[in-house]
Amino acid sequence: MTVWGAWPAKDGFAYVGDESGRPQPWFQTWAGERRMLPIDGAVTRLAWRPDESRLLVVTDVTGGQDYRLAELDPGTGEVEWLAAEPGVRREIGVPYSSTSNPYSPDGRLLAYATSARDVTCLDVYVRDLKTGETRMVLEGDDRYVPMFFSPDSRYLLVLRFHQNTDHDLFTCDLETGRIRHLTPHEGPAKYQPGGWNEDGIYLCTTEGRDFLGVALLVPGRELEWIATPDADVENVIVGSQVVWALPQDQCTILCTSETAVELPGFASQPFGYDGYVPRFAGDRLLAQVGAGDRATEFLLVDPTSGETRPLTGFGDGLPDDLVAPETVRFTGTGGLEISGLLYRPRPAAGPVPAVLSIHGGPEWAALPVHDPLIQRLVRAGIAVLTPNVRGSTGRGLAYQRLIYRDWGGGDLADFEAAAGFLRSLDGVDGDRLGVHGISYGGFAALSCLTRLPEYWRAGVAICGPADLEEDVRSLPPTWSRRVVEWIGDVGDPADLARLRTASPLTHAAEVRAPLLLAHAVNDTTVGINGTERLYETLTGLGKTVRFIRLSRGHLPDDRAERDELDAAVVQWFRDHLEPHPAEVKTTAGHR
Repeated sequence: MTVWGAWPAKDGFAYVGDESGRPQPWFQTWAGERRMLPIDGAVTRLAWRPDESRLLVVTDVTGGQDYRLAELDPGTGEVEWLAAEPGVRREIGVPYSSTSNPYSPDGRLLAYATSARDVTCLDVYVRDLKTGETRMVLEGDDRYVPMFFSPDSRYLLVLRFHQNTDHDLFTCDLETGRIRHLTPHEGPAKYQPGGWNEDGIYLCTTEGRDFLGVALLVPGRELEWIATPDADVENVIVGSQVVWALPQDQCTILCTSETAVELPGFASQPFGYDGYVPRFAGDRLLAQVGAGDRATEFLLVDPTSGETRPLTGFGDGLPDDLVAPETVRFTGTGGLEISGLLYRPRPAAGPVPAVLSIHGGPEWAALPVHDPLIQRLVRAGIAVLTPNVRGSTGRGLAYQRLIYRDWGGGDLADFEAAAGFLRSLDGVDGDRLGVHGISYGGFAALSCLTRLPEYWRAGVAICGPADLEEDVRSLPPTWSRRVVEWIGDVGDPADLARLRTASPLTHAAEVRAPLLLAHAVNDTTVGINGTERLYETLTGLGKTVRFIRLSRGHLPDDRAERDELDAAVVQWFRDHLEPHPAEVKTTAGHR
């Protein structure tokens, strides 16, 4: 079961969970009583009105990421659709995040972004909740999303989300219509606001530095730095006090100006991706805490003392043999240090096969949280390495930007270094390696299989781009203004040649390992056509390949379908990472 995005209220908290088979809103009282609040589609985010009379729901009805907005009456379950026209993308903050608050403190207004006017942009609107009237407050020339209202509800803080590494902040005066640019800067910089109170806007930023630090922004004044460690501070939380979250290996340090307490697990991602951001519930923090060897749970934390109170028991039905990862580090090309999480089967009788599992994004991270697929693989006697190669978050701005305009370049060298690291490990059979990935990770897996074929005995690629040229041309329209800087320019002959050279489809004939492909028919992020062409090419070449067509959108959101896919992946690796008869005889002879 997957849960995320908890939002506290007076009598309990709402969260998203897929216990019913698809992500839906749930409400749990502080005493532990739970109930589902059903709505159409797969829910991605929630937010309470300030008076808690309604729960805002962002839901994907078609799987095409044309998110719709509705308010639920938590008492009756009645649904009122606020913005539901098909084919339009809507956001109440940074895509896939959970940090922003779309409601004004006085409860009169709801802010959201929409692509209704121009599919390549997001404009920002506010809705009067009493009259239902909506009005545009910022016309976008890029992706603009609302973040927070000012304490007096007069101003709306808006983020220009050009790249994952390049942001800008603006205020919209809702009385005069004036728009003010708060963060003029040269070069890429991150500005991740965490809240706006009477002091000003608290945010995490890389302004003038490589790592995210904590600062106070007051319009018209210089930035006031609060914390500047040599590591990324991924969230600042504003409530009864100001707290920031500093990931440290596989735990999270909650810091104030006077204290620092350690949470027993992982609890923070930039912008609260996947729901990993604490929220104040009175003077306590409601936190979503994960670990590799146990289920993600919600708990209350005293940010001063570190005292915790568990609220959920989602892991009660999990097997008792879950394996915690070990943090490992190895060296890539040019001395680049690469970290990762290594899961080893226990007990292991002799050398075991291993799978390199590459995260998506690529600006994401391998996280020390429960992953059912990884645990299934480990239970099947297969070690798993999840690396944070160049482009991953959590390692500073420069490291994250190493992937820009270099897909299938330096990252491929990192994957080769990861394969070499696995081969060097005691207890791992370096001749029985597999590679796996989803989305960008699918592209990475295909790159490994086509351009580093000598390392792999089996591979799995899910919803991954097989052809970078086609990927650039078919990305979601709201990504079109960032794609040249991010992946490449298909209108430039030299760039187009580079993209074709880096595309797995170009090198399909080099595949040696059996390959399992999976892709959703309604994927609007990475179109299915490239995977279909790759499958046809490999089939024509007589390669061992299987193709599973998934329903709905880019990442499987149907729990049953996801479980079936995980089972197929595990079986694929079990079948193809088994020792060949000659290898069994050799091993037996050594014994």
